[in-house]
Amino acid sequence: MERWDLPGIAGVTLGRDGPSFHRDHFYAGIREAMRRQGNEISISDDKSTVWRVSAQTVAEGLAIVVRNDDSHLPIGDHSGLSEDQSVRRAWLDRVGREVNLDTDVIETWKDRMVSGPLDDREFAELSDELELTPVRSFRNLRAGISRGSIDLATLVQGTRRYYDLLVGSLGSSTEVPSYVRDGAAPAIKRLQEWDATLGFLHSLLMCSKGDISKEIRINKLNSKELVRIYEWLTNQGDPISQLGAIEVALRKIEEHRELEPYIEQMVERFIDDDPEHSGGRFSLLSAMIVLVGSELSRRRILEGVPPFYRKQAAIAQASLIIRAIYGSGVDSASVVEWSSTSGFGHTFFLQGLVDLRREPRWLPDFVDPFQMRAEFIGRVTNAVELCEGRIKSGSLRSLVIGEESKLALAVAWPFRSLPGPLEGHIGTALPEIPEGLLKGVASDLEAEQLEPNSFAGLVNMAFLFKMPISHADLAARALRRVRYSIQNAEDDHSVFGLIGGLATVAAVTRAADLAGELRVLVRVMRRKKLLNAEPEDEMRVGMVAAASHECVDDWARFAGEWLTEIAFEVVEEEAAQRFLPKLARLVRAEPALARHCAAAEAALASVARW
Repeated sequence: MERWDLPGIAGVTLGRDGPSFHRDHFYAGIREAMRRQGNEISISDDKSTVWRVSAQTVAEGLAIVVRNDDSHLPIGDHSGLSEDQSVRRAWLDRVGREVNLDTDVIETWKDRMVSGPLDDREFAELSDELELTPVRSFRNLRAGISRGSIDLATLVQGTRRYYDLLVGSLGSSTEVPSYVRDGAAPAIKRLQEWDATLGFLHSLLMCSKGDISKEIRINKLNSKELVRIYEWLTNQGDPISQLGAIEVALRKIEEHRELEPYIEQMVERFIDDDPEHSGGRFSLLSAMIVLVGSELSRRRILEGVPPFYRKQAAIAQASLIIRAIYGSGVDSASVVEWSSTSGFGHTFFLQGLVDLRREPRWLPDFVDPFQMRAEFIGRVTNAVELCEGRIKSGSLRSLVIGEESKLALAVAWPFRSLPGPLEGHIGTALPEIPEGLLKGVASDLEAEQLEPNSFAGLVNMAFLFKMPISHADLAARALRRVRYSIQNAEDDHSVFGLIGGLATVAAVTRAADLAGELRVLVRVMRRKKLLNAEPEDEMRVGMVAAASHECVDDWARFAGEWLTEIAFEVVEEEAAQRFLPKLARLVRAEPALARHCAAAEAALASVARW
């Protein structure tokens, strides 16, 4: 419109189903009402219905109401439209602090107010700045969820600036430690300087990694305030905030014994939560992460950022949504059911497969409620181990300390030790594999005959230890040595477990040789009818194995060739119709795949008859 000087009419709608006005007429009516306080100014909506606007000074600013004989609509303070510069600036200070608007942004707008009143476009732009803050987002989420009608644009904000406020700016960071230091930590400090209570609660939304909770302070909150906050968190807090609050409280347990009962209650609820129950907290958390992550990917809102930052943003926004759900009293199970039938999972999963090239240690499968619960149990266990001797409450000690404690028995090994959402990078510090285990793995792979269990030791250690590429290469040589003949690989479960496990080993060790041999193994098994996987399932294996290539060109070529091979094996129309949309979504998620998947798309389209 600006480039070609096209005319346009901007509108303002009051509420979801309320009246709509031409923006210039609406703001002109408000300005006149502010000039003539106590009088009612007539304006007409788009349907020519006459409404009356009035303004009145109150203690907190200016109360503006739009009404007719049937409706009474308070619209909030619009003093930014005032002709008085001091009124405009005072209003901006007040509302800016209320929503924790960045100080630099406030000063920029103050400078623009010096030359005169804001015009309609400028005021609308400033209003958008105020709306695109986590404070206003939570208010809008809660209002929309409470009335049972909310759109995706409200659930998932569409600007990079919003997520910079929500989780801290990424800046030039490419790895989690530098983001925590230069992005999350300053954001937390600013939040807590803004408001001790609200800042603490907003900071907890970022705690998808334990290192972030270490940056949160409670020294500005007295015991009474902390009890009130922890009581709210226990009853209405989202799981991520509860986990962060537990870690913060355990570090300060000697100074705040009054928090021990709340720690106990929150930990007990984590343990007792049933991931199979759609109304459970981990089912809801998983569903909301998938929803937000899917929309961030589909709308390319955080395009170009490292996967960990997109996951951090998705988890924090999901947690904000959960707070709104709990605060509105909406049935969690109904939200999970709606989310699971809306198709968000496909986009999230496919984006996760693309992300493996950069962060191969966190599979999109790990967002499953069972693994999310295991991650929480592992985080709590780590926090308890750091302050075990300082916990005095007998009931809390019996719950979380000891090999027979409820916490220790809550999750089987190794699930609580698998990578967390922000631990996908292979540079993450990992323990070395004990020499005895390495020798055992080598012995299994050097056997004269190989079977699925021969690779079990290698696969089981891939996520838990720093895996040397030499052992991945040993597996590749073993496959060549036996000419891709695996004994006792006769059921689909063992076969798919084998190839899926080897794909993860290839990915986390960047072992391109093993990935290539795995592709041959899959081809052999497919020809021998030992592998009866759906095309989508084999696609998953191929995309995981492709993460052995870090260079985007090499990755795209490897993945594209494997996907093309799968596509040419599809002969049933329905199978092609299921696979083709998923392949198209992969290409949209990473355009580098396009030229390598063109033949695959053409082949599938011909079978699907599209």
